[in-house]
Amino acid sequence: MGTREWTNPRSGESRTLVISDHSKWEVLEIALASRRAWDGFRHYPSHERARVLHIIADALGSSAPEVVPLADEECALGLPRLTGEVARTSFQLRMFAEALEKNELLPPEIDLSDAAGPPAGRPELVRHYVPLGPVAVFGASNFPFAFGVLGGDFASALAAGCTVVVKEHSAHPRLARRLVEITRAALHSAGENPDLILSVRGTAAGAELVRAPEIAAVGFTGSLSGGRFLFDLAVSRPTPIPFYGELGSVNPVIVSRKAAHTRAEEIGRGFVDSLLLGAGQFCTKPSVLCYPEGSSVLDYVVDALSQASPVPLLTPKIADAYTRQVAKISASKATNLLKMPAPDRMGAWVAPAVFQTSVAEMLSESSAVQEECFGPAAVVVPYSTDEEALTLASQGGGALVGCVHGEDGDLLAGELVRALATRTGRVVWNGWPTGVSVAPTQMHGGPYPAATVPGATSVGLHAAARFSRPIVFQAVPPALRPAGTAV
Repeated sequence: MGTREWTNPRSGESRTLVISDHSKWEVLEIALASRRAWDGFRHYPSHERARVLHIIADALGSSAPEVVPLADEECALGLPRLTGEVARTSFQLRMFAEALEKNELLPPEIDLSDAAGPPAGRPELVRHYVPLGPVAVFGASNFPFAFGVLGGDFASALAAGCTVVVKEHSAHPRLARRLVEITRAALHSAGENPDLILSVRGTAAGAELVRAPEIAAVGFTGSLSGGRFLFDLAVSRPTPIPFYGELGSVNPVIVSRKAAHTRAEEIGRGFVDSLLLGAGQFCTKPSVLCYPEGSSVLDYVVDALSQASPVPLLTPKIADAYTRQVAKISASKATNLLKMPAPDRMGAWVAPAVFQTSVAEMLSESSAVQEECFGPAAVVVPYSTDEEALTLASQGGGALVGCVHGEDGDLLAGELVRALATRTGRVVWNGWPTGVSVAPTQMHGGPYPAATVPGATSVGLHAAARFSRPIVFQAVPPALRPAGTAV
Protein backbone atom coordinates (compact mmCIF):
# COMPACT_ATOMS: atom_id res chain seq x y z
CA MET A 1 0.00 0.00 0.00
CA GLY A 2 1.13 3.55 -0.72
CA THR A 3 0.58 6.70 1.32
CA ARG A 4 -0.98 10.10 0.67
CA GLU A 5 -0.83 13.32 2.65
CA TRP A 6 -4.18 14.87 3.56
CA THR A 7 -4.72 18.25 5.28
CA ASN A 8 -7.72 19.15 7.40
CA PRO A 9 -9.17 22.34 5.81
CA ARG A 10 -10.27 23.75 9.18
CA SER A 11 -7.27 23.03 11.40
CA GLY A 12 -4.43 22.66 8.93
CA GLU A 13 -3.49 19.37 10.60
CA SER A 14 -1.76 17.00 8.19
CA ARG A 15 -2.30 13.26 8.20
CA THR A 16 -0.71 10.42 6.27
CA LEU A 17 -3.32 8.13 4.75
CA VAL A 18 -2.47 4.57 3.83
CA ILE A 19 -4.00 4.55 0.38
CA SER A 20 -2.71 3.60 -3.06
CA ASP A 21 -3.48 4.90 -6.52
CA HIS A 22 -4.49 2.33 -9.11
CA SER A 23 -2.03 1.37 -11.82
CA LYS A 24 -2.86 1.38 -15.53
CA TRP A 25 -3.29 -2.39 -15.50
CA GLU A 26 -5.55 -2.31 -12.45
CA VAL A 27 -7.72 0.33 -14.15
CA LEU A 28 -8.06 -1.87 -17.23
CA GLU A 29 -9.08 -4.83 -15.04
CA ILE A 30 -11.64 -2.69 -13.21
CA ALA A 31 -13.11 -1.42 -16.48
CA LEU A 32 -13.33 -4.99 -17.75
CA ALA A 33 -15.11 -6.08 -14.54
CA SER A 34 -17.59 -3.25 -15.02
CA ARG A 35 -18.23 -4.44 -18.57
CA ARG A 36 -18.89 -7.99 -17.35
CA ALA A 37 -21.37 -6.65 -14.80
CA TRP A 38 -23.06 -4.57 -17.50
CA ASP A 39 -23.50 -7.62 -19.72
CA GLY A 40 -26.03 -8.81 -17.15
CA PHE A 41 -27.39 -5.51 -15.87
CA ARG A 42 -28.29 -4.11 -19.29
CA HIS A 43 -31.00 -6.75 -19.60
CA TYR A 44 -32.69 -5.75 -16.34
CA PRO A 45 -36.29 -4.62 -16.84
CA SER A 46 -37.24 -1.26 -15.37
CA HIS A 47 -38.59 -2.57 -12.07
CA GLU A 48 -35.34 -4.44 -11.36
CA ARG A 49 -33.25 -1.34 -12.05
CA ALA A 50 -35.58 0.50 -9.67
CA ARG A 51 -34.94 -2.11 -6.99
CA VAL A 52 -31.18 -1.56 -7.28
CA LEU A 53 -31.62 2.21 -6.88
CA HIS A 54 -33.80 1.72 -3.78
CA ILE A 55 -31.18 -0.60 -2.25
CA ILE A 56 -28.51 2.06 -2.67
CA ALA A 57 -30.75 4.87 -1.36
CA ASP A 58 -31.53 2.81 1.75
CA ALA A 59 -27.85 2.07 2.32
CA LEU A 60 -26.87 5.72 1.99
CA GLY A 61 -29.60 6.87 4.37
CA SER A 62 -28.67 4.29 7.04
CA SER A 63 -24.99 5.24 6.79
CA ALA A 64 -25.58 8.96 7.41
CA PRO A 65 -24.40 8.88 11.07
CA GLU A 66 -21.06 7.55 9.85
CA VAL A 67 -20.50 9.34 6.53
CA VAL A 68 -21.76 12.85 7.39
CA PRO A 69 -19.13 13.50 10.12
CA LEU A 70 -16.46 12.02 7.85
CA ALA A 71 -17.51 14.34 5.01
CA ASP A 72 -17.45 17.34 7.35
CA GLU A 73 -13.95 16.50 8.54
CA GLU A 74 -12.70 16.27 4.98
CA CYS A 75 -14.68 19.11 3.36
CA ALA A 76 -15.52 21.57 6.20
CA LEU A 77 -19.02 22.14 4.81
CA GLY A 78 -20.87 21.73 8.12
CA LEU A 79 -23.04 18.96 9.52
CA PRO A 80 -26.44 20.59 8.75
CA ARG A 81 -25.53 21.20 5.10
CA LEU A 82 -24.11 17.68 4.64
CA THR A 83 -27.03 16.00 6.40
CA GLY A 84 -29.35 17.75 3.97
CA GLU A 85 -27.16 16.70 1.08
CA VAL A 86 -27.45 13.03 2.04
CA ALA A 87 -31.25 13.40 2.08
CA ARG A 88 -31.12 15.11 -1.33
CA THR A 89 -28.98 12.32 -2.77
CA SER A 90 -31.26 9.58 -1.45
CA PHE A 91 -34.26 11.46 -2.85
CA GLN A 92 -32.55 11.71 -6.24
CA LEU A 93 -31.91 7.97 -6.33
CA ARG A 94 -35.53 7.28 -5.43
CA MET A 95 -36.83 9.77 -8.02
CA PHE A 96 -35.19 7.72 -10.77
CA ALA A 97 -36.42 4.49 -9.20
CA GLU A 98 -40.01 5.73 -9.09
CA ALA A 99 -39.83 6.96 -12.68
CA LEU A 100 -38.65 3.50 -13.73
CA GLU A 101 -41.48 1.86 -11.79
CA LYS A 102 -44.01 4.09 -13.57
CA ASN A 103 -42.33 3.59 -16.96
CA GLU A 104 -41.76 7.36 -17.15
CA LEU A 105 -37.99 7.26 -17.68
CA LEU A 106 -37.16 7.32 -21.39
CA PRO A 107 -40.54 5.75 -22.20
CA PRO A 108 -40.98 3.87 -25.49
CA GLU A 109 -42.78 5.60 -28.37
CA ILE A 110 -44.77 3.89 -31.10
CA ASP A 111 -46.03 4.82 -34.57
CA LEU A 112 -48.62 2.24 -35.56
CA SER A 113 -48.48 0.78 -39.02
CA ASP A 114 -50.57 2.70 -41.52
CA ALA A 115 -51.21 1.24 -44.96
CA ALA A 116 -52.46 4.60 -46.21
CA GLY A 117 -49.65 6.71 -44.72
CA PRO A 118 -47.64 8.77 -47.23
CA PRO A 119 -45.79 8.21 -49.42
CA ALA A 120 -46.53 4.47 -49.75
CA GLY A 121 -47.74 3.21 -46.41
CA ARG A 122 -45.83 2.99 -43.14
CA PRO A 123 -44.69 0.00 -41.07
CA GLU A 124 -44.93 -0.11 -37.28
CA LEU A 125 -42.07 1.83 -35.68
CA VAL A 126 -41.23 1.35 -32.00
CA ARG A 127 -38.60 3.61 -30.46
CA HIS A 128 -36.73 2.48 -27.35
CA TYR A 129 -33.63 3.54 -25.46
CA VAL A 130 -30.79 1.16 -24.68
CA PRO A 131 -27.88 1.74 -22.28
CA LEU A 132 -24.50 2.74 -23.70
CA GLY A 133 -22.32 0.58 -21.44
CA PRO A 134 -20.02 1.19 -18.45
CA VAL A 135 -19.84 4.89 -17.51
CA ALA A 136 -16.90 6.68 -15.87
CA VAL A 137 -18.04 9.24 -13.30
CA PHE A 138 -15.83 12.07 -12.00
CA GLY A 139 -17.67 13.65 -9.08
CA ALA A 140 -17.35 17.14 -7.65
CA SER A 141 -15.38 18.21 -4.58
CA ASN A 142 -17.98 20.76 -3.43
CA PHE A 143 -20.91 18.31 -3.23
CA PRO A 144 -19.43 15.05 -1.92
CA PHE A 145 -22.83 13.33 -1.91
CA ALA A 146 -25.17 15.03 -4.40
CA PHE A 147 -22.55 15.32 -7.16
CA GLY A 148 -20.07 12.78 -5.82
CA VAL A 149 -19.76 8.99 -5.76
CA LEU A 150 -23.53 8.38 -5.54
CA GLY A 151 -24.65 11.67 -7.08
CA GLY A 152 -26.64 12.62 -10.14
CA ASP A 153 -24.31 11.14 -12.75
CA PHE A 154 -24.20 7.82 -10.90
CA ALA A 155 -27.97 7.70 -10.34
CA SER A 156 -28.87 8.61 -13.92
CA ALA A 157 -26.34 6.19 -15.44
CA LEU A 158 -27.59 3.31 -13.29
CA ALA A 159 -31.21 4.20 -14.07
CA ALA A 160 -30.37 4.11 -17.80
CA GLY A 161 -29.02 0.57 -17.38
CA CYS A 162 -25.30 1.35 -17.22
CA THR A 163 -22.75 0.18 -14.70
CA VAL A 164 -20.47 2.84 -13.17
CA VAL A 165 -16.78 3.20 -12.40
CA VAL A 166 -16.22 6.17 -10.10
CA LYS A 167 -13.03 8.21 -9.90
CA GLU A 168 -12.60 8.76 -6.16
CA HIS A 169 -12.05 12.46 -5.47
CA SER A 170 -8.78 13.48 -3.85
CA ALA A 171 -10.57 16.17 -1.81
CA HIS A 172 -12.41 13.49 0.19
CA PRO A 173 -10.37 10.30 -0.20
CA ARG A 174 -11.71 8.39 2.81
CA LEU A 175 -15.34 9.36 2.22
CA ALA A 176 -15.28 8.40 -1.47
CA ARG A 177 -13.75 5.02 -0.73
CA ARG A 178 -16.19 4.39 2.14
CA LEU A 179 -19.26 5.23 0.04
CA VAL A 180 -18.16 2.72 -2.59
CA GLU A 181 -17.64 0.07 0.12
CA ILE A 182 -21.07 0.74 1.65
CA THR A 183 -22.81 0.54 -1.72
CA ARG A 184 -21.04 -2.65 -2.80
CA ALA A 185 -21.82 -4.33 0.53
CA ALA A 186 -25.50 -3.38 0.26
CA LEU A 187 -25.74 -4.74 -3.28
CA HIS A 188 -24.03 -7.98 -2.28
CA SER A 189 -26.33 -8.45 0.72
CA ALA A 190 -29.36 -7.96 -1.54
CA GLY A 191 -28.14 -10.59 -4.01
CA GLU A 192 -27.05 -8.08 -6.65
CA ASN A 193 -23.68 -7.88 -8.38
CA PRO A 194 -21.50 -5.44 -6.37
CA ASP A 195 -19.55 -4.66 -9.54
CA LEU A 196 -22.44 -2.45 -10.62
CA ILE A 197 -20.25 0.16 -8.92
CA LEU A 198 -16.45 0.12 -8.95
CA SER A 199 -13.87 2.83 -8.40
CA VAL A 200 -10.35 3.96 -9.22
CA ARG A 201 -7.98 6.27 -7.35
CA GLY A 202 -5.41 8.72 -8.64
CA THR A 203 -5.17 11.40 -11.33
CA ALA A 204 -3.34 9.12 -13.77
CA ALA A 205 -5.84 6.36 -13.06
CA GLY A 206 -8.68 8.73 -13.99
CA ALA A 207 -7.07 9.42 -17.36
CA GLU A 208 -6.55 5.72 -17.97
CA LEU A 209 -10.18 5.09 -17.12
CA VAL A 210 -11.33 7.47 -19.88
CA ARG A 211 -9.02 5.65 -22.32
CA ALA A 212 -10.22 2.16 -21.29
CA PRO A 213 -11.96 0.49 -24.26
CA GLU A 214 -14.85 -0.79 -22.11
CA ILE A 215 -15.89 2.71 -20.98
CA ALA A 216 -18.77 3.98 -23.13
CA ALA A 217 -19.33 7.49 -21.74
CA VAL A 218 -18.03 9.94 -19.12
CA GLY A 219 -19.84 12.16 -16.64
CA PHE A 220 -17.66 14.92 -15.15
CA THR A 221 -18.14 17.80 -12.73
CA GLY A 222 -15.07 19.89 -11.98
CA SER A 223 -12.60 22.44 -13.26
CA LEU A 224 -12.30 23.79 -16.78
CA SER A 225 -8.68 22.64 -17.13
CA GLY A 226 -9.30 19.13 -15.79
CA GLY A 227 -12.48 18.73 -17.78
CA ARG A 228 -10.92 19.84 -21.06
CA PHE A 229 -8.02 17.42 -20.57
CA LEU A 230 -10.37 14.47 -20.09
CA PHE A 231 -12.70 15.68 -22.85
CA ASP A 232 -9.80 15.68 -25.29
CA LEU A 233 -8.93 12.12 -24.23
CA ALA A 234 -12.52 10.96 -24.68
CA VAL A 235 -12.96 12.35 -28.19
CA SER A 236 -9.49 11.36 -29.44
CA ARG A 237 -9.85 7.65 -28.63
CA PRO A 238 -9.88 5.24 -31.61
CA THR A 239 -13.60 4.98 -30.86
CA PRO A 240 -14.63 8.39 -29.46
CA ILE A 241 -17.11 8.41 -26.59
CA PRO A 242 -19.48 11.12 -25.32
CA PHE A 243 -18.10 13.32 -22.53
CA TYR A 244 -20.72 15.10 -20.45
CA GLY A 245 -18.78 17.71 -18.50
CA GLU A 246 -19.79 20.59 -16.27
CA LEU A 247 -16.65 22.71 -16.39
CA GLY A 248 -17.36 26.08 -14.81
CA SER A 249 -19.76 28.98 -14.86
CA VAL A 250 -19.77 32.72 -14.25
CA ASN A 251 -23.43 33.23 -13.35
CA PRO A 252 -24.88 36.73 -13.93
CA VAL A 253 -27.52 38.50 -11.83
CA ILE A 254 -29.02 41.57 -13.51
CA VAL A 255 -31.19 44.08 -11.66
CA SER A 256 -33.61 46.32 -13.52
CA ARG A 257 -33.99 50.00 -12.63
CA LYS A 258 -37.44 49.46 -11.15
CA ALA A 259 -36.30 46.58 -8.97
CA ALA A 260 -33.23 48.50 -7.76
CA HIS A 261 -35.44 51.41 -6.80
CA THR A 262 -38.02 49.39 -4.86
CA ARG A 263 -35.94 46.54 -3.35
CA ALA A 264 -32.33 47.70 -3.09
CA GLU A 265 -31.63 46.32 0.39
CA GLU A 266 -33.42 43.03 -0.21
CA ILE A 267 -31.48 42.46 -3.44
CA GLY A 268 -28.10 43.55 -2.08
CA ARG A 269 -28.25 41.41 1.04
CA GLY A 270 -29.87 38.50 -0.79
CA PHE A 271 -27.02 38.51 -3.29
CA VAL A 272 -24.47 38.19 -0.47
CA ASP A 273 -26.43 35.43 1.27
CA SER A 274 -26.46 33.43 -1.95
CA LEU A 275 -22.80 34.18 -2.70
CA LEU A 276 -21.63 32.90 0.70
CA LEU A 277 -23.54 29.60 0.63
CA GLY A 278 -21.01 26.80 0.90
CA ALA A 279 -18.24 29.42 1.22
CA GLY A 280 -18.89 30.52 -2.36
CA GLN A 281 -18.13 27.04 -3.67
CA PHE A 282 -21.41 26.37 -5.45
CA CYS A 283 -21.14 26.01 -9.22
CA THR A 284 -24.33 28.10 -9.28
CA LYS A 285 -23.12 30.91 -7.02
CA PRO A 286 -24.02 34.43 -8.23
CA SER A 287 -20.70 35.49 -9.76
CA VAL A 288 -21.58 38.88 -11.26
CA LEU A 289 -24.11 41.50 -10.11
CA CYS A 290 -25.15 44.04 -12.74
CA TYR A 291 -27.11 46.97 -11.31
CA PRO A 292 -28.09 50.50 -12.40
CA GLU A 293 -25.42 53.11 -11.79
CA GLY A 294 -25.96 55.12 -8.61
CA SER A 295 -28.23 52.52 -6.99
CA SER A 296 -27.84 51.80 -3.29
CA VAL A 297 -27.82 48.06 -4.10
CA LEU A 298 -24.03 48.26 -4.05
CA ASP A 299 -23.98 49.83 -0.57
CA TYR A 300 -25.89 46.90 0.87
CA VAL A 301 -23.65 44.37 -0.89
CA VAL A 302 -20.49 45.96 0.53
CA ASP A 303 -22.00 46.34 3.99
CA ALA A 304 -23.13 42.72 4.16
CA LEU A 305 -19.83 41.34 2.85
CA SER A 306 -17.77 43.52 5.19
CA GLN A 307 -19.49 41.80 8.12
CA ALA A 308 -18.74 38.31 6.79
CA SER A 309 -16.08 36.20 8.45
CA PRO A 310 -13.26 34.23 6.83
CA VAL A 311 -14.28 30.75 5.73
CA PRO A 312 -12.45 27.45 5.13
CA LEU A 313 -12.51 26.20 1.56
CA LEU A 314 -12.54 22.53 0.63
CA THR A 315 -8.79 22.03 0.42
CA PRO A 316 -5.59 24.09 0.81
CA LYS A 317 -5.07 23.65 -2.95
CA ILE A 318 -8.46 25.24 -3.68
CA ALA A 319 -7.72 28.02 -1.17
CA ASP A 320 -4.39 28.73 -2.92
CA ALA A 321 -6.15 28.89 -6.30
CA TYR A 322 -8.72 31.30 -4.86
CA THR A 323 -5.98 33.54 -3.43
CA ARG A 324 -4.16 33.59 -6.77
CA GLN A 325 -7.32 34.47 -8.69
CA VAL A 326 -8.21 37.26 -6.25
CA ALA A 327 -4.70 38.65 -6.72
CA LYS A 328 -5.09 38.40 -10.50
CA ILE A 329 -8.37 40.32 -10.44
CA SER A 330 -6.84 42.89 -8.08
CA ALA A 331 -4.05 43.46 -10.60
CA SER A 332 -6.56 44.07 -13.39
CA LYS A 333 -8.66 47.18 -13.98
CA ALA A 334 -11.19 46.07 -11.36
CA THR A 335 -11.36 47.78 -7.96
CA ASN A 336 -11.31 45.74 -4.76
CA LEU A 337 -14.07 47.24 -2.60
CA LEU A 338 -13.26 45.30 0.58
CA LYS A 339 -9.51 44.61 0.85
CA MET A 340 -10.01 42.30 3.81
CA PRO A 341 -6.71 40.87 5.14
CA ALA A 342 -5.94 37.23 4.49
CA PRO A 343 -6.73 35.06 7.55
CA ASP A 344 -3.65 34.30 9.62
CA ARG A 345 -4.43 30.69 10.44
CA MET A 346 -3.60 27.18 9.32
CA GLY A 347 -5.84 25.26 6.98
CA ALA A 348 -7.73 26.47 3.93
CA TRP A 349 -9.13 29.75 5.27
CA VAL A 350 -9.83 32.73 2.97
CA ALA A 351 -11.56 36.11 3.17
CA PRO A 352 -14.50 37.22 0.99
CA ALA A 353 -13.86 39.74 -1.78
CA VAL A 354 -15.94 41.94 -4.08
CA PHE A 355 -14.63 43.80 -7.13
CA GLN A 356 -16.19 46.60 -9.12
CA THR A 357 -15.51 46.88 -12.83
CA SER A 358 -16.87 48.61 -15.92
CA VAL A 359 -19.17 47.24 -18.60
CA ALA A 360 -16.34 47.43 -21.13
CA GLU A 361 -13.96 45.47 -18.88
CA MET A 362 -16.62 42.88 -18.10
CA LEU A 363 -17.07 42.28 -21.83
CA SER A 364 -13.35 42.05 -22.55
CA GLU A 365 -12.46 38.43 -23.26
CA SER A 366 -8.96 38.89 -21.90
CA SER A 367 -10.06 40.35 -18.55
CA ALA A 368 -9.60 38.40 -15.32
CA VAL A 369 -13.16 39.31 -14.25
CA GLN A 370 -14.43 36.98 -16.99
CA GLU A 371 -12.85 33.97 -15.25
CA GLU A 372 -14.56 31.88 -12.59
CA CYS A 373 -13.25 32.55 -9.08
CA PHE A 374 -14.16 29.49 -7.02
CA GLY A 375 -14.86 30.79 -3.52
CA PRO A 376 -16.52 33.76 -1.77
CA ALA A 377 -15.68 36.43 -4.37
CA ALA A 378 -17.91 38.31 -6.79
CA VAL A 379 -17.82 41.14 -9.32
CA VAL A 380 -20.26 44.05 -9.43
CA VAL A 381 -20.88 46.03 -12.63
CA PRO A 382 -22.88 49.29 -12.79
CA TYR A 383 -24.68 50.00 -16.06
CA SER A 384 -25.76 53.46 -17.21
CA THR A 385 -28.18 52.59 -20.03
CA ASP A 386 -30.67 49.85 -20.76
CA GLU A 387 -28.60 48.92 -23.80
CA GLU A 388 -25.60 48.24 -21.56
CA ALA A 389 -27.73 46.03 -19.31
CA LEU A 390 -28.96 44.03 -22.29
CA THR A 391 -25.43 43.68 -23.64
CA LEU A 392 -24.26 42.30 -20.28
CA ALA A 393 -27.14 39.84 -20.34
CA SER A 394 -26.59 38.57 -23.87
CA GLN A 395 -22.80 38.55 -24.18
CA GLY A 396 -20.26 36.43 -22.34
CA GLY A 397 -19.59 32.74 -21.96
CA GLY A 398 -22.21 30.10 -21.43
CA ALA A 399 -23.50 29.85 -17.87
CA LEU A 400 -25.46 27.38 -15.81
CA VAL A 401 -27.94 29.98 -14.61
CA GLY A 402 -28.81 33.65 -14.91
CA CYS A 403 -31.07 35.74 -12.68
CA VAL A 404 -33.22 38.79 -13.35
CA HIS A 405 -34.66 41.00 -10.64
CA GLY A 406 -37.56 43.01 -11.99
CA GLU A 407 -41.06 44.27 -11.26
CA ASP A 408 -44.48 43.68 -12.80
CA GLY A 409 -44.82 45.49 -16.11
CA ASP A 410 -41.04 45.98 -16.22
CA LEU A 411 -40.19 46.10 -19.93
CA LEU A 412 -36.42 46.04 -19.37
CA ALA A 413 -36.68 43.01 -17.09
CA GLY A 414 -38.62 41.09 -19.73
CA GLU A 415 -35.96 41.83 -22.32
CA LEU A 416 -33.25 40.74 -19.86
CA VAL A 417 -34.96 37.37 -19.37
CA ARG A 418 -35.02 36.78 -23.12
CA ALA A 419 -31.39 37.89 -23.48
CA LEU A 420 -30.14 35.59 -20.68
CA ALA A 421 -32.01 32.66 -22.22
CA THR A 422 -29.56 32.73 -25.14
CA ARG A 423 -26.58 31.74 -23.00
CA THR A 424 -27.81 30.00 -19.85
CA GLY A 425 -29.36 26.66 -18.98
CA ARG A 426 -31.75 28.10 -16.39
CA VAL A 427 -33.22 31.58 -15.89
CA VAL A 428 -34.43 32.64 -12.42
CA TRP A 429 -36.92 35.46 -11.86
CA ASN A 430 -36.63 37.46 -8.60
CA GLY A 431 -34.58 34.75 -6.92
CA TRP A 432 -31.07 33.40 -6.62
CA PRO A 433 -29.13 30.81 -8.61
CA THR A 434 -28.04 28.65 -5.67
CA GLY A 435 -30.33 25.75 -4.92
CA VAL A 436 -30.87 23.36 -7.84
CA SER A 437 -34.18 21.62 -7.18
CA VAL A 438 -34.16 17.87 -7.82
CA ALA A 439 -37.18 17.58 -10.10
CA PRO A 440 -37.98 15.66 -13.29
CA THR A 441 -37.86 18.73 -15.55
CA GLN A 442 -34.76 20.38 -14.06
CA MET A 443 -31.98 21.65 -16.33
CA HIS A 444 -28.47 21.82 -14.91
CA GLY A 445 -26.17 22.55 -17.82
CA GLY A 446 -25.87 25.15 -20.52
CA PRO A 447 -23.67 26.40 -23.37
CA TYR A 448 -19.90 25.92 -23.07
CA PRO A 449 -18.09 26.23 -20.67
CA ALA A 450 -21.05 25.52 -18.39
CA ALA A 451 -21.24 22.14 -20.12
CA THR A 452 -19.57 20.34 -23.00
CA VAL A 453 -22.97 19.31 -24.40
CA PRO A 454 -25.38 22.28 -24.23
CA GLY A 455 -28.50 20.14 -24.48
CA ALA A 456 -27.57 17.81 -21.62
CA THR A 457 -28.52 18.12 -17.96
CA SER A 458 -26.93 16.45 -14.94
CA VAL A 459 -30.01 16.95 -12.72
CA GLY A 460 -33.57 15.73 -13.39
CA LEU A 461 -34.95 12.72 -15.21
CA HIS A 462 -33.61 13.91 -18.57
CA ALA A 463 -30.09 13.24 -17.21
CA ALA A 464 -30.55 9.54 -18.02
CA ALA A 465 -30.71 10.34 -21.75
CA ARG A 466 -26.97 11.05 -21.68
CA PHE A 467 -26.16 7.43 -21.01
CA SER A 468 -28.53 5.76 -23.44
CA ARG A 469 -29.11 5.76 -27.17
CA PRO A 470 -32.32 5.45 -29.17
CA ILE A 471 -33.07 2.42 -31.29
CA VAL A 472 -36.09 1.88 -33.53
CA PHE A 473 -37.59 -1.55 -34.18
CA GLN A 474 -39.41 -1.61 -37.51
CA ALA A 475 -42.10 -4.27 -37.78
CA VAL A 476 -40.17 -6.44 -35.28
CA PRO A 477 -42.44 -8.70 -33.22
CA PRO A 478 -42.26 -7.94 -29.47
CA ALA A 479 -40.94 -11.43 -28.69
CA LEU A 480 -37.86 -10.79 -30.83
CA ARG A 481 -36.90 -7.49 -29.26
CA PRO A 482 -34.23 -7.32 -26.52
CA ALA A 483 -35.34 -7.91 -22.93
CA GLY A 484 -36.87 -4.89 -21.28
CA THR A 485 -38.07 -3.25 -24.51
CA ALA A 486 -41.56 -4.72 -24.82
CA VAL A 487 -44.39 -2.20 -25.10
